[in-house]
Amino acid sequence: MVGGACAVAGGMLFASLGLVPIGLFFFGTLFLIGLAFLFRQNRFSSLLTFLVVAMVAASHFLVSGSRLEGGASVDRLRDRLPLGGVGVVGHVSGFPEYHPYRSGARGTWTFPLRLEGISISSGWVKSRGVIDVRITGARPESLVGHGQRVLLEGRLCRSLYPGGSTIQLELDHDGRQVVLSERNRFSPVVWGRAWRESAARRLEAGVGGYPLQQAVMKALVLGYRKEIPQETLSRFRRTGSVHVFAISGLHVCIVGLLLSIVLKSLGVPRDWIGVWLLPLLLFYVVSTGMKPSAMRALAMAGVFVLAPLFRRKPDVPSSVALAAVLLLIMRPAELLSAGFIFSFTVVVFIVMVFSKVPDRLLKGGWIKGYTGSLVVTSFAASLASIPLAALYFGMFSPIALVGNLIVVPLTFCIVLSGWLSILLPVASSVFNFSGMVFIDLLLGCVRWLDRLPGSSWQVSPPPLLAVLAWYGSLIYLFTHASSRRQCWFAAAGVCGAVVLTALS
Repeated sequence: MVGGACAVAGGMLFASLGLVPIGLFFFGTLFLIGLAFLFRQNRFSSLLTFLVVAMVAASHFLVSGSRLEGGASVDRLRDRLPLGGVGVVGHVSGFPEYHPYRSGARGTWTFPLRLEGISISSGWVKSRGVIDVRITGARPESLVGHGQRVLLEGRLCRSLYPGGSTIQLELDHDGRQVVLSERNRFSPVVWGRAWRESAARRLEAGVGGYPLQQAVMKALVLGYRKEIPQETLSRFRRTGSVHVFAISGLHVCIVGLLLSIVLKSLGVPRDWIGVWLLPLLLFYVVSTGMKPSAMRALAMAGVFVLAPLFRRKPDVPSSVALAAVLLLIMRPAELLSAGFIFSFTVVVFIVMVFSKVPDRLLKGGWIKGYTGSLVVTSFAASLASIPLAALYFGMFSPIALVGNLIVVPLTFCIVLSGWLSILLPVASSVFNFSGMVFIDLLLGCVRWLDRLPGSSWQVSPPPLLAVLAWYGSLIYLFTHASSRRQCWFAAAGVCGAVVLTALS
């Protein structure tokens, strides 16, 4: 399964370079399928099979890309902004939020819009992308809703507010707003988003005077990040702990644990718990936006919870590979996204490092086992994320190794409190207040870590050769190096990557 996942990712990555026309990929795929059939008993049959998988994945990537490129991106207009009298057509891709003015009579409605077309001066043209819409001077009653296809007309400009799209459409309450079609009332996505809104309101019970803590709670439990102040997010980013806001394995694990307890109390047989649990976890992942980290955690959870039904022992590397293949089949464009790369790189490193850790370091009582696992996980995640953080954010955070030892346990307590509040509404206020305590500790610790001298540095993006040397050497160290000479060879590769980065 791991080899198949590498073939899928490699084929799509090669296709993304645009070196070969899509027609040649199709003919090449058919040619390789014929060779694989003719030489199926040959010693090269496995190699031919992987090449076929890679070519099929590449063709799928190109076909999906051609569907995505059906219209020009709205980002092409960024240099021409602001533009007045712009008409847009698209689907409301989020739930509208109302922000009342101090007078209370009116306010501003905001929501994301997934574009289908745009009209500036030369008529309507197809367009793609997501923009933020701001309807000012509006009454509390919204004229549009999630999932509706709408026609709007207003002023297109750069967004002045963090946390959303970089382009927004501004219009007055009496501007042109036409609902072209209603949403699909039987969409699981709509149901999931509606449940998410209801759960978010439950997390606010009894703690109305703590807006920052509320924002952190909803971000950690349900994936809402837009309400968190930018300075707070920057502080988490500088300390290497911003990953806790991504719905991932920690969140899916807690939700699965609580739901498993509920299912077991209802008398569901142990082997069949996974059959009932997996759809509930899928509903949660869909509700929170189907991010790459959440989809990866869901696929891995599916392998683990369904394994007892087939009398099989779950295999961690195969579950990671299956998660990558499923996600790339559904969303080929994710291959080049930072979220996909971060998520799978970190998980792969955690699996590799744990395979080299002696069992005696993780046994001897739950305290020793938990502490050892936490240290190993933090160490592996740091090794995986150091080049990526420098490459994507221009930042090196040596404090992240220590910070995760504090942040991760506190995040676990916050997420657990939040989910107990959602599942037990009669005690929501109690669990919300307990969550506030852990959130205050979390914010205080992150603030303290951020103030330490040398906790984070702004760095230039490392050269690609250094990144490849870093990852190649570490992968060789944790998967193939067995002798002291091989270990020293891998260590030399890591040092070479550091020197190459320093000299660039």
